[in-house]
Formats: sequence, C-alpha cells, structure tokens
Amino acid sequence: TRHRRAASDVGDLIYLDTETTGLNPLRHEVWEPAGAVEDGPVNVVQVRHSLSYADPVALKMNGYLDRWEGAYEAETETRLRERLQGATLVCSNPSFDEAFLRERWRETPWHHRKIDIATYAMPALGLDRPVGLAQIAKELGVRAPDHTAAGDVLALRACYIELAARYAEHGPSIRAGEPA
Repeated sequence: TRHRRAASDVGDLIYLDTETTGLNPLRHEVWEPAGAVEDGPVNVVQVRHSLSYADPVALKMNGYLDRWEGAYEAETETRLRERLQGATLVCSNPSFDEAFLRERWRETPWHHRKIDIATYAMPALGLDRPVGLAQIAKELGVRAPDHTAAGDVLALRACYIELAARYAEHGPSIRAGEPA
C-alpha cells in the first residue's frame, strides 16, 4: 500500500529493528539490525559485538545462541548505514534502536523525525497509553513479532500498513470500535 508522501524533507520509510545483548546502550551492544525500505525486502545483518557485559535474559529472549552465525561482513553493515541516510525510521520504540545504533556508529544518519508504531496505533486502537508491538499486532490481527530483527520488521510493517489503511478509510476522526 502506497501512502501520500508528506511535503517535507523526510526520506523513504525504513522499518527498522535491532536485537541487542541487553537493554542498556552504554553497556550492551546491537548484534542484529534489520531494515526494509518501504515495501522492499528485509535486509538483516549480524554485526561484530562483544558479549563481555551481555545480559543472559536478553540473549535467551532474542534466540542469540541458536541464531548467531559468527560471520561479519563490514560492507553489509555499511550499506545499511548508508541506506538509513535521511530516511524516516518506523520502529517499535525508536529511541531504543536509535540509542544502540548511535552508540555503535557515533552518528544518526536518519532523519530526526521518526515514527513510533506504539503512538501511531493509539487512536486506532482506542488507547490512552502506548503498548508493545506484540499487543498491537494481536489487536490488528497481523503477523506477530518473534524477537528476531527480520521477523519484527515484518510485523512492524504489517502493523503500519494496517493502521495506515484504517486511517485512510476513517480519516482523522477514527475511534476504535466506532463506525466511520
């Protein structure tokens, strides 16, 4: 589904997710970022990192021990970084992904305006507080996230597309459970 592009300097929508060795970007590291430009394929890369301060709970949750392949291609990470230049990030909690990538790269190549699926979903779902991607996906009846960067990007995009369609259909006065 294509959406009307705002008249601004924001770039392509890039659905982004990162898997990390913990929750603190000053202590832990990203090990698997994934992104998809608009309706394009999901690109995932496993990046060099340290497990010195890794949180075992985080590693178990994101399946690190079953999924880490040990290969690292710097050029693949460079391509991802270049593709993010000027892009509009669509994330579930963009401040989390941004903090880890900023710590890794010492820059933020994407546009300063970002879309957080949790706040984007609030009017459509009749919420007064943001909720996580799993709950949003469940409420919308779309693919659930699976704590892999690629799987979460697919869930994120499915949620965004479904929400955008609802907003397009119902306009700015959308209220969950009310007829248009």
